[in-house]
Amino acid sequence: MMTADVIREFILSELVQDKSITTLSEKDSLIESGIIDSLGIQKLLIFIEDQISIQIMDEDIIPENFETIEAIVRLIESKMPLSSEMRQ
Repeated sequence: MMTADVIREFILSELVQDKSITTLSEKDSLIESGIIDSLGIQKLLIFIEDQISIQIMDEDIIPENFETIEAIVRLIESKMPLSSEMRQ
Protein backbone atom coordinates (compact mmCIF):
# COMPACT_ATOMS: atom_id res chain seq x y z
CA MET A 1 0.00 0.00 0.00
CA MET A 2 1.34 3.42 -0.88
CA THR A 3 2.03 5.96 1.88
CA ALA A 4 -0.94 8.15 0.89
CA ASP A 5 -3.27 5.16 1.08
CA VAL A 6 -1.97 4.16 4.53
CA ILE A 7 -2.43 7.70 5.83
CA ARG A 8 -5.89 8.02 4.24
CA GLU A 9 -7.06 4.74 5.76
CA PHE A 10 -5.81 5.74 9.22
CA ILE A 11 -7.52 9.13 9.05
CA LEU A 12 -10.80 7.64 7.84
CA SER A 13 -10.85 4.83 10.39
CA GLU A 14 -9.39 6.58 13.45
CA LEU A 15 -9.83 10.35 13.14
CA VAL A 16 -12.97 11.12 11.15
CA GLN A 17 -15.84 11.76 13.56
CA ASP A 18 -18.46 12.23 10.82
CA LYS A 19 -18.94 8.66 9.59
CA SER A 20 -20.72 9.95 6.47
CA ILE A 21 -17.22 10.88 5.23
CA THR A 22 -16.00 7.73 3.56
CA THR A 23 -13.46 9.06 1.07
CA LEU A 24 -10.72 11.67 1.10
CA SER A 25 -8.63 12.95 -1.77
CA GLU A 26 -4.99 13.83 -1.33
CA LYS A 27 -5.88 17.52 -1.65
CA ASP A 28 -8.86 17.68 0.74
CA SER A 29 -8.32 20.20 3.55
CA LEU A 30 -8.14 18.17 6.76
CA ILE A 31 -7.69 21.00 9.25
CA GLU A 32 -10.02 23.56 7.70
CA SER A 33 -12.80 20.99 7.34
CA GLY A 34 -12.39 19.86 10.95
CA ILE A 35 -11.42 16.31 10.04
CA ILE A 36 -8.17 16.61 11.97
CA ASP A 37 -7.44 18.75 15.03
CA SER A 38 -4.49 19.01 17.43
CA LEU A 39 -5.39 15.72 19.13
CA GLY A 40 -5.77 14.09 15.73
CA ILE A 41 -2.35 15.34 14.70
CA GLN A 42 -0.86 13.77 17.84
CA LYS A 43 -2.57 10.43 17.08
CA LEU A 44 -1.36 10.64 13.48
CA LEU A 45 2.21 11.35 14.63
CA ILE A 46 2.20 8.28 16.86
CA PHE A 47 0.84 6.18 13.98
CA ILE A 48 3.45 7.49 11.53
CA GLU A 49 6.32 6.97 13.95
CA ASP A 50 5.15 3.43 14.82
CA GLN A 51 4.09 2.21 11.39
CA ILE A 52 6.49 4.00 9.06
CA SER A 53 9.42 4.08 11.50
CA ILE A 54 10.37 7.71 11.09
CA GLN A 55 10.62 10.49 13.65
CA ILE A 56 8.82 13.78 13.17
CA MET A 57 10.59 16.65 14.92
CA ASP A 58 8.76 19.29 16.97
CA GLU A 59 9.64 21.98 14.42
CA ASP A 60 7.82 19.94 11.75
CA ILE A 61 4.54 20.03 13.68
CA ILE A 62 2.99 22.99 11.89
CA PRO A 63 -0.48 23.17 10.33
CA GLU A 64 0.91 23.35 6.79
CA ASN A 65 2.41 19.86 7.16
CA PHE A 66 -0.96 18.36 8.14
CA GLU A 67 -3.41 20.35 5.99
CA THR A 68 -3.79 17.61 3.35
CA ILE A 69 -2.82 13.98 2.84
CA GLU A 70 -0.49 15.26 0.13
CA ALA A 71 1.29 17.53 2.67
CA ILE A 72 1.57 14.68 5.18
CA VAL A 73 3.11 12.41 2.54
CA ARG A 74 5.61 15.15 1.59
CA LEU A 75 6.58 15.46 5.26
CA ILE A 76 7.01 11.70 5.60
CA GLU A 77 9.06 11.47 2.41
CA SER A 78 11.31 14.30 3.60
CA LYS A 79 12.12 12.26 6.72
CA MET A 80 12.84 8.98 4.97
CA PRO A 81 16.38 7.93 4.16
CA LEU A 82 17.11 7.99 0.44
CA SER A 83 17.49 4.21 0.30
CA SER A 84 13.96 3.73 1.71
CA GLU A 85 12.46 6.13 -0.83
CA MET A 86 14.07 4.21 -3.66
CA ARG A 87 12.47 0.96 -2.49
CA GLN A 88 8.93 2.31 -2.58
